[in-house]
Amino acid sequence: MERKNNKLIKDVNDEIEILDDDNYLPKKRDSIKQEKYKKGKKRLKKWVYVILAFFVLFTGLASFYFYKKMDNEKKEKDIIEKIAEIKSHYSTFVNVDTKANLYTKNNGNYDIVGSIYENNVIELSDIKVDENTQYFNIKNTDYYIKYEDVSKSVNKDDHSKRYEKYIPFNKNIVTKEGFVLYDDTNKFISFNKEMEFPIIINDYDNKYYVEYDNRLLSIKKEDVQKVIDSKNTDKKNQSYITTLAYHRVYDKDEKCTDPYVCIKKESFDKEMKYLSDNNYLTLTMDEMYMYLNGNLQVEKAVAITLDDGYLYKSAEDVLEKYNLNATMFVISNHFSDITPFKNLKNIDIQSHTHHMHRNYVCPGGNQGGAILCASKDEIISDLKTSIEKLEVEPIALAFPFYDYNQNAINALKEVGFKMSFIGRGGVMGKSFPKKTNLYKIPRMTVWEESLMSFNTWKSYL
Repeated sequence: MERKNNKLIKDVNDEIEILDDDNYLPKKRDSIKQEKYKKGKKRLKKWVYVILAFFVLFTGLASFYFYKKMDNEKKEKDIIEKIAEIKSHYSTFVNVDTKANLYTKNNGNYDIVGSIYENNVIELSDIKVDENTQYFNIKNTDYYIKYEDVSKSVNKDDHSKRYEKYIPFNKNIVTKEGFVLYDDTNKFISFNKEMEFPIIINDYDNKYYVEYDNRLLSIKKEDVQKVIDSKNTDKKNQSYITTLAYHRVYDKDEKCTDPYVCIKKESFDKEMKYLSDNNYLTLTMDEMYMYLNGNLQVEKAVAITLDDGYLYKSAEDVLEKYNLNATMFVISNHFSDITPFKNLKNIDIQSHTHHMHRNYVCPGGNQGGAILCASKDEIISDLKTSIEKLEVEPIALAFPFYDYNQNAINALKEVGFKMSFIGRGGVMGKSFPKKTNLYKIPRMTVWEESLMSFNTWKSYL
């Protein structure tokens, strides 16, 4: 036994006994090992828990990261798909697929103010589409439509802009609270509030015509609350319209010998170029009728007519070249197939009678036209046959050889013609609104330049 550091150490059969100076309690090696083992086990458990906790935390964080990543990717994918879905409905021109609500924007909210009807093409404003886009703005308006209510249109808004050459009246309509605007006879758009519009065509066929969405639309008179004075323009309505009467327009490879009914294509071209260069509106028969009734105002206009139905292709070429309009009065009995007339772009067709284009068969008149001595019933039957064969709505008729009488005029009225054309009538083709008899509208016959100089022709306009 020896003492070291105040401890007695004794070797007995390889066993060590440690005696503490304080209490001198002996401890064996096995108990020390067990205690160390227990402590080691505790430390091991602690590290296992730490590692396990770290693993759980790492796994949780990794799972959260991957979940978040997948969630973000899904959200991004959803956003991309949503934008693609919205864009699939958007283009400059869209078709309204079904009757849809019309909205206005107030403080970030979209309030319903009316409806827009199915199968109408509308133009949209340029916008940047994102995933939050729910409404498209209708161009040049403060109104919106839901994106899902429209689809891309293969057609553009090809409405005629002819009305831009009309002079608006210095009067406005004030609508009732709730009205519909029509495109021709089809409903286009409706509003549930009172609105005011300048009048473009005034009180025609129980309707007013106004400009909306860059097109000419009509509103029924019954939907108008009142008409008020308004300063819309300083332009003056043209005091009269000259109606030009042509017959055959022929090209160099075509034969036409009568200078009183034949005019060279080059001469016709020069005259039409003059009208185009000087911004003349060439009236349709509907426009002519409205002008003479005082429903339509124009600053500079003329009416071009072609008689019979022969040698018109050169005329069509020139009219299309200058984007001018004409009306051709066709003798329906002279043509077995009227299909070519239906495909003309710049020429409308009306009747020149069916079988009344025969001269020197009746006494009197300009050339003794057959209509002068036909009975009213015979004329009515002839006219009905003509409009049926030509497949046209009877608007205007040109009397053959400028021959007419009251019996013929009465027959026209009964069939439904709104007006008819005669010869010069002493006024060189000039007709005046609310003054000229609609069934005695004069025309100025245009001859070849050898008989009527270009300067003379211009002076009659």
